[in-house]
This record gives sequence, C-alpha cells and structure tokens, in this order.
Amino acid sequence: MDLKRDSLKRAKVLVVEDDPVMRRMIEVILTPKVRQLVLAENGQEGLSLWRTEQPDVVVTDISMPLMNGLEMSAEIHALDEDSEIIILSSSNEVSDLARAMEIGVERYVFKPVSAKLLLDAVLKCFLSRLRSVELRLSRMVFEVANEGILITDDRQHVLAVNPAFSQITGYRPDEIVGKHTRILSSGLHEADFYRSMWDSISSHGRWAGEVTNRRQDGSLYVQWLSIAGVSSGLGNTQQYVGLVSDISDRKKEEELIRKLAHFDGLTGLANRALFDDRLQREMAGSKRHNHSIAVLFIDLDCFKHVNDTYGHAVGDVVLKTVAARMCSCVRQTDMVSRRGGDEFVVILEEVTSPEMASLVCTKLIEAIAQPILFDGHSFVVTASIGVAMAPDDAEDVESLLNAADFALYEAKGSGRNRYSFFSQETMRSVNVRMDMEKELRDGMVNWRYSLHYLPEVCLRTGKVRNVEALLRFDHPEFGLLDAGRFLELAEEIGIMPELGNRALAQATSEAALLSSDKLEIGLVIDLSARQLAAPSAAKGLLAVLDAAGVPKERITFESAEKSINGNDEAMKTLYALAASGCKFTLDDFGVGYCSFSLLSQLPMTAIKIDRSFVAQLAFGDQYRQLVAALIAFSQRLGLKSIAEGVETQAQLDFLKDAGCDYAQGYFFGKPMNFETIRAYVNQ
Repeated sequence: MDLKRDSLKRAKVLVVEDDPVMRRMIEVILTPKVRQLVLAENGQEGLSLWRTEQPDVVVTDISMPLMNGLEMSAEIHALDEDSEIIILSSSNEVSDLARAMEIGVERYVFKPVSAKLLLDAVLKCFLSRLRSVELRLSRMVFEVANEGILITDDRQHVLAVNPAFSQITGYRPDEIVGKHTRILSSGLHEADFYRSMWDSISSHGRWAGEVTNRRQDGSLYVQWLSIAGVSSGLGNTQQYVGLVSDISDRKKEEELIRKLAHFDGLTGLANRALFDDRLQREMAGSKRHNHSIAVLFIDLDCFKHVNDTYGHAVGDVVLKTVAARMCSCVRQTDMVSRRGGDEFVVILEEVTSPEMASLVCTKLIEAIAQPILFDGHSFVVTASIGVAMAPDDAEDVESLLNAADFALYEAKGSGRNRYSFFSQETMRSVNVRMDMEKELRDGMVNWRYSLHYLPEVCLRTGKVRNVEALLRFDHPEFGLLDAGRFLELAEEIGIMPELGNRALAQATSEAALLSSDKLEIGLVIDLSARQLAAPSAAKGLLAVLDAAGVPKERITFESAEKSINGNDEAMKTLYALAASGCKFTLDDFGVGYCSFSLLSQLPMTAIKIDRSFVAQLAFGDQYRQLVAALIAFSQRLGLKSIAEGVETQAQLDFLKDAGCDYAQGYFFGKPMNFETIRAYVNQ
C-alpha cells in the first residue's frame, strides 16, 4: 500500500466545500500527499474548475449553495462517465446515498472527516482513474491502430476485431466474432506449420511470422502475424491477441527488387550477379561429376550502328529479340545472361564434346542473323562468339570468363559473325596482357610514365588557348606507348586513381611554370569513369591543384559522355569541381547517343567534336553538315566548340567558316614534351 500511496504524488484533486473550516482541514490533510490541490466554495465554481483543471479526483460536500454536490456530480458524470468522485456528508439520509449511487458515485467519507479514511478513498479513486485512462487509451489504440488486431479465447474463437482488421480482411465484426479462426485460413499451409506455431506459443508465449490467409472475398494475401498469449494471472492462458499487417505490397516490392537484383530489366535474362553465381555452382558440379561445361561470350557486331542510327527504342527491340532467339537455341537447363550493353554470356551444361558447343554456336549465329522487323524497317545484326570450356581451358570462374572473352576477340579479329574456341594462341595473348599488367604496376614504382602536351588553338586569334596533358608509358620492350594502348588496362587493374593523381600533380606543376611566362594558358586534364566515381574524387583532385598553386579557373577537366551517363558519383564530382572554379568539357561529342537530359544537367563550358567527324569532312557534304550542326548546337547552348583531330588546312578552313571556336590536332603539331610545348606557346 505504501508504494501505491506514493502514486498520490501524481494526483490532482479538486475539493468542493462551502464550509471554510472543513475546507481548510481537508487542505491540510491532502496538500502534502498530492501533486496539486484545487479548491472551490460551491458546486457551480467546482464544475467550472473541473472543466478547466481536469482533476483526477473530485472531493465534494453535498449541501452547498448555488449548486449542491450531487447536482455537480451529475453534471460531471454526464461529461465523463469515468470520473472519480468522493462524497463528503454528515447526513445518513438514504435518499442522498441512493441519489449518489444513481449518479455513479460509489465513494463516501462521512463527517467528521478521518484523515486516514479520506486518504484511502482518494488513493483508491486515483488508482481507479489511472486504470480508466489506461483502458481508454487501450480502446483508442485498438480503434485507430493501423495494424489489424484480433482477440480470441483459448479455443481460438474470435472475441473482438478492430477496424483495421476489418479493412485488411474484409470481415465486419458481426461476420467474424464468435467464429473459429480457421475461417481465415488459405489452405496453403500444412498442418505441421500450425503445429509448430502453437508449440512456440505454448513454450514461449508468443510467435511471429509470415502467413498466407484468405480475405472475406476469397482472395489470398500475405500477412505478418504476431500472436501473444494473455494469462489470467493463475498460470493459464485465457486469451490470445494477434497483430496482423498486410505485407502483400511489400512482398511484391521485395520480389521486384529481387528480380531487379538478379535479372536484366530490358530482356528479362539473368544479370551478371546471377550468372556468376550459377557459373560458380556449375564449375563446382563439373569437378564433382567429371563432366565439361562451356561458356559462350557473345557480342553483337552491328548493334552500335543500329543504336546510333535509329535510336535506343529500336536498339531495345533488337536486344529483346536477340535475347529471345538465344533462349530458343539452348536447353532449359542452360542459362542465357545479358552481361551489359550488347554483350551476352551463355552457360552450356554437361557438354560432351567441343562439337556439341559448335552446334549451339552455329544455331545462335544463324538465329541472331535473321532480319528483325520493326516499325516498317528491317534490321540485321550478327554475332561473334568466344567459347571456353571447363575444366580444359580454366578451373575457376574468372579465368574461364577471361578465356571466353579472349576467344571472342579472336572471333571479331577474324572477320566477325563467327565463333572461336579458346586456344593456346589465345593463352599467349593472355600472357602478353599479364606481362603488360606487371609492367604497368612496376612503372608506378619506378615512375616510367610521362606527360606530353597537345595545343588547343583559338581559331579567331590563332593563339594557343589551352594545352591538353596526354599520358605516356615507357615500356621496356615497345617504347613510348600512348594512353590508348594501356589506359583501359590500368583502369581494370585498379592503378588509375593513383596514376591519375600523380599525373595531375606533374601536369599542374608544369602548368605553373607556363604561368611564370605570364601566358594565360589553360590546362586540360582527361578524367576516366573510375577517376570520376572514386570515393572523395573531387576532394583529392582539388587537393592536388591547391598544392600546385595553379588558379582553378585555368583548369579544364574533360571526360566522355559514356563515363558520366548513369554515374551519379561522377556527376557529384563534376559539380564539386565546377563549384571550385574548374571548367568542364564533354569529350567525343556526337559519337554516341547524347542525352539532352544529361546535357542540361552537366556543368560544362565546352563540347569537343569527335575526330571521326573531322576526318570525314573531305569525303562528303553529309559530314560537313553534321559538323556544322554540332557547332551551331553548341552555340545555342552557350558553349564553346572544340574540334579535335584537325590535320589539314582544308579542315581548318571549314571549321573557321562554320564558327568553331577552338581546334587541336597534328596540323598544329604532334604531342610535345614540356620543354617543347613551353617553347611552342612562347612563339
């Protein structure tokens, strides 16, 4: 009782008493024991204070002027039937007690007031009030909860359901109360499922898991069900409470995410992750059961032309058609996967001989080469296929895929629209690649990389505006190699971020020496996709620029659209660089599909027209019109245009007439080392 009596410290009590002596006595008794005491001199004032103060307990005399205690109590009970009221009375009149009971007042303290009896009465009323509030909150939660709530007896007959349960299942309370919960069963779960559920409830008092149940209209849905037993306090469970959440939409989303994670969104084929997992298991199985498997690396020969000429919508139709044709050429136990772009990979299970793989390759090549009809057009694409077999060609996933990939290169190099098996000659090519990897890594230690510079000339003034830094590698056998012969491999083996930063440091330090000649020469730096997407890429690049002390306004970073498109990290890097004052040029403009959405988002100052267009200026009016259109397009966007690959006076004259801003190419000189470019720009 002492612990309960301490709870009075939280109670607010309203005392309504017209006798000042009695009111003062009650005040002395209650004030030290309760949180707050509110005093009123008559029933009318008491009712007003009850409305504003909302006390937990009311203590009131019966006989008072203006409004007596019973009248006030009746008003209060009409407004709150759970209110707790104690009647103080010196009267033993049965009529007063009967009226009090009729109102709903069940606590009385007779005058003269005993402090103990009054405190006991207030405590009991306050505890009762707390229980009423808790029950009211519970009822409110029951009514407004988003989860369905189901209460059953110990025989699983429904006692009550809340509105959310009715909304989820379609059952109104009058349709399900009193019924056994089996009315909700879908019939999909075995008896063992329910036996395990109830064993868990019996052992641990609760169970939670996914259940497929049936709505009132007969439709099935997946729910998350949590069941807990409610004990009577005597050790036996009398009721069960179930919380029901409809997770059908979440399951659909999970299935969609699973599909997106494992299947290509366009073709529906297995994606890279699912394929690699399957190949890992197939190779392990081939070792256990002593049979061979084949991997076919497939690349479409003419797809880029179709995609560039007719657009992505047509390209997508071609890819989906080719994917369906591939699936029709293999067994159901085999797997066809889209690796990315126009690359596909096939696993052939239990290949008894190379001839068996050859037959499948022939079927694939013939099927893919059939015309594809779409929107009144007929498209023909062919395929090159590289074949590798396990365990003969490789005994692990990566090596097998590399072997098939190198065989694909051999097929393409032999004229395309054919297949090629991995061979020892291909292996020698692999060894050459591995040797190159080693040399590139060793070159990082010994620093066998250097920079050459290509001038970028203003066509209006004839002066050098920028110099583009070009990376070179001094190979011990093949001599000085340009970036095109090693950069892709450097990216693949993961040395590009460090290599790029070291090259940038050298370029900026040399650019600082150019600035000492008081020439406003800018520096152009190419960035690869991996450099742009590297963690904290912008922070690292800007740190190098700060260390060199070159004004950021003189630095232009350059990258191709394919390195940026769909690469959120690359976009963040570009915006961070632009915010610092650096410029950006979109390289190889016009070669691939150029998204207008992407162009509108890029913080660029110039576009660089690809050298392939410049090279064709002398061979047809179509290319001249195209280059002129690209220059005009850049002007409309408020961007500078730069033509690369300029080698003749005729090309230069055309570009000037078309309004091109800048040009670079061998016409102005081949890439030069720093001393040569320094002398060049000083001329």
